[in-house]
Parts: sequence; structure tokens; C-alpha cells
Amino acid sequence: MLGNRVRTNSEALVGIMARDPDVDVTKGASISTHFYADEKTHLTQNRLPPSYGMMKLYMVPMVDDPQPLRRALRTLLAYITQPVDALRVYFARNWYKRTTYLTVMQAADNELRFRYGRTLFRGFRHGLKSTLGKGGRTPSFLPQANAAARAVAEVSGGIPQNMVVESIGNMSVTAHILGGAVMGANATEGVININHEVFGCPGLYVVDGAAIPANVGVNPSLTITALAERFSARFPRKEKSHD
Repeated sequence: MLGNRVRTNSEALVGIMARDPDVDVTKGASISTHFYADEKTHLTQNRLPPSYGMMKLYMVPMVDDPQPLRRALRTLLAYITQPVDALRVYFARNWYKRTTYLTVMQAADNELRFRYGRTLFRGFRHGLKSTLGKGGRTPSFLPQANAAARAVAEVSGGIPQNMVVESIGNMSVTAHILGGAVMGANATEGVININHEVFGCPGLYVVDGAAIPANVGVNPSLTITALAERFSARFPRKEKSHD
């Protein structure tokens, strides 16, 4: 079961860059706002640190289209029809200060499997290979994400942006990789038991996000913290020696 049931929170990342070069939205907590776009879609607003400056190279004009090839072509066309907005992001001064990210998450039941093997992209060297598990592939286009980004851009005077790997590469992006060593009732359903101990390996425990067996549909930080605190409370204390 190791490497099975890997989750991505079934999410999309969208950005809104302010047109005003003097805008600074970095003051405050990294994540300070969240809301539900509908009963299955949860969004958080994210501020960026200076180290995220390179992320501007991932941003492309925002395009709505569920058909991957058509969306990719329309994205490339935007560089011709809207060259100022399309290219402005790459030359923007203080990009990270001017940009708000929305992380758009859904509790969809889809999974990946990771295996160790040779891959073409690694020059046939060994590495992790992913294949689809149950529930089909994670989405590369979430209309709720684009709608939310456009709404924020409209009221803030910003430029809404998609991620290049989603729009042109038809690949999903995640900030919340989960699972791979999930909790289960037995060794055929998971890697660890309800006490976080690996089946067949007494004394070996997994307590981080790898233990989570489902898409939580929200930022998983508090879920991981709660599981870690629960584990700590259940972990047997060592008795002090009186020798």
C-alpha cells in the first residue's frame, strides 16, 4: 500500500496581480481569508513572500475552456490579442507584493499511485512514477477558480492569471500533496493503523500529511496538526529509570 492513495486536494491555483506597481498586499498573515464558492469548493486567499518571485514565470492569461487543447490554443492566442496584459506579468516590478493567490480546493474522490521506476523525463534514471488511481484524474480546469479570480480582479483593478501547466500543459497543480502512507483498518487498506504505527513494523510511525486517507477539501495544516496532537496523546510514555 505504500505509495497508493495519494491525494492532491483536487485543487487549482489562480493569481491576481495589481496593475498599480506600488500596491503591496503582503502585510498580514499568509492566509487570512477563506470562503466557499459552492457546497463543494473551498477557497483561501494567500499572500506571497519574496522567495515566490520566480512564480511569475508560471503565470499565463486567464482562459475559460474545459476542453484542454482548445484552452491551450486560446491561451497562446491571448499573447497576440492581449499582449500588454499577457506579457506585463513577466516584467512586473515587485510582482510578489502585487499578487494575491487563490487556492481553490475540492473534496473530490480521486487518487494517484506512486511507484519507483525509470522515467523518460529523468533520462531513464530511477525516480517516482505516478499513475491514476480511483476517481479519475484531478482537474486541470476549475471554473469556480477562474470566476473567483475575475471577481477579485474586478474590484481590485488587477489582472487574473492561470498557471501555465494547467492551461497549456493540461496538468493539475497542488500545494497540498497528501497520502501515500495512509491510515487504514488493516494492511490491505493502508500503511498505518489508527495509532499511526506501520503495519508489520512495530515502533515505526507516520504522523505527517502522508497519513491522511482522503481529500479534505481545505488547507490541511490544522488536520495534520490535530492528527499529530492525537498521536502524541496516545503514544506510550517512557517510564523514568530509578537506577
